[in-house]
Amino acid sequence: MRLRKWQEEALGVYHQALAEGRRSLLWEATPGAGKTTAAVTVAVDQLGRGCRRIVVVVPTRHLKRQWASSATRLGVQLDSEFGGALTRDFNGVALTYQQLASDPDFFEDFCRGATLILDEVHHAGDGLQWGTAVNQVAQDAAFVLALTGTAFRTDDCQIPFLQYKDGASVPDYRYSYSQALADGICRPAAFCTYGGHVVWEQEDDTIQTSFNDYAFDYPARRLRVALHPGSGWIQKMLLDAHEMLMDVRRQHPDAGALLVAHNQENAQALAAALQELTGRTPVVALSDDAGASKRIQAFTSSSDEWIVACNMVSEGVDIPRLRVGVYATTVTTKLYFRQFLGRITRRTPRPGGAQVGYCYMPADLRITHLAREVEQEQLHYVTGLGPVEKLPSTGEFEMVRTELKPVGGANQLDGVIVNGRQLSLFGGVGEAVSVGQLQAAVEAEVNGRFAAPEPVTTLSEDKEELRKEIKRLAGLYHHNAGVSFREIYGRLNSLQKVNGQEKCTVGQLQERVRFLERWIR
Repeated sequence: MRLRKWQEEALGVYHQALAEGRRSLLWEATPGAGKTTAAVTVAVDQLGRGCRRIVVVVPTRHLKRQWASSATRLGVQLDSEFGGALTRDFNGVALTYQQLASDPDFFEDFCRGATLILDEVHHAGDGLQWGTAVNQVAQDAAFVLALTGTAFRTDDCQIPFLQYKDGASVPDYRYSYSQALADGICRPAAFCTYGGHVVWEQEDDTIQTSFNDYAFDYPARRLRVALHPGSGWIQKMLLDAHEMLMDVRRQHPDAGALLVAHNQENAQALAAALQELTGRTPVVALSDDAGASKRIQAFTSSSDEWIVACNMVSEGVDIPRLRVGVYATTVTTKLYFRQFLGRITRRTPRPGGAQVGYCYMPADLRITHLAREVEQEQLHYVTGLGPVEKLPSTGEFEMVRTELKPVGGANQLDGVIVNGRQLSLFGGVGEAVSVGQLQAAVEAEVNGRFAAPEPVTTLSEDKEELRKEIKRLAGLYHHNAGVSFREIYGRLNSLQKVNGQEKCTVGQLQERVRFLERWIR
């Protein structure tokens, strides 16, 4: 098999590790880059060196079958239905982390002298049940290869087999999303954000708020109501996403779309809403459904338009024909968002051209900030070991205890983020922008051109845009760290030795943006 340049480089790191007598490695490669193929190549080499067997560990049942299929293409037979006895016609097994943790004593002996491949290793944090089991069974393994597309967690637990420096994970080999874009391996992404307002009843109150109210103290409640079909907010975003899918299918006939929901009840409700709006019946894949894996497999090789999922298609699942994604979940972690994005950025041989992946999502400031950061390097920071301080709850837990009754809502296209910045669309975004115009502007941007000449702006206009960005970043910092706006602006004034933001020059406003970006990280 002809390997990609990065895969050859990673294998070079592997051979160097063997020469140095090292027994473990971490490869961090962006979702869709081809980690599985490179890892199976290591498995082939290890078998040739006389290792006892190959043991692949993955987060979900579906990924066991996917790994077994990929390994077969390189002549490695993995038992994805392992029940305790391995027959001679298999070279090894594919297990879930949960299987490993269910009987670590058995698997400690089973993995003795074996090559252990830990897929999406960020699931295995020290002190957690899965991480404890991984540490136990790996003690006498011949070699351990840890893989991840997102080597960070949202808690304080270190990940087994990762090296840390100043609190940050240090992979032995890293292949970033930016590198994959430059090499033509991954698709560029365009993020279509939707704002508007929602209304709900809670206890004896009726609450109405818009997504551009950065000072609103319960963004998690606002997001949950917006994503509930009963509020009426999400319908336009679903229709626009479907229209984009239909337009993409003119050039990419079997292109598909993915909607991820935060729980199974909402997934079913959103699937029903999609069917009502589009007249198409989506495939539904839920984590506790025994038939979900077969439905995903069938969808992968079909030309069906939509798949709606909850905890099934967000990580590791390879469906390259996905071109449109709807982020309809209340999960606002960097880890989950990046894994979701990896589902729509896996490039296919055809069609040619820009081949953009389109992500539709609410204009929640926590999620849009993640979209702006997509092309930046991401590291796993551990509280207490590095420069990141522990942040308090953003209100999600309080929201869970509070009954919310959606009353109403409305949205429109609020903005488009490409290459980490807001894209100007013919003077503005909203109802006047057609799917064709949106596609043309995005493709022009990713090809290094602009849909229209950049307008000349005055100093006053530049300062107004900077003040808007400061307000957005201050809102994000307020909700993440629990710091009041008064404290935030007071600290900025103190650092810059000014009496107020209205006294700032354009250079000082730019400096404020940099301060806030550092605090948020």
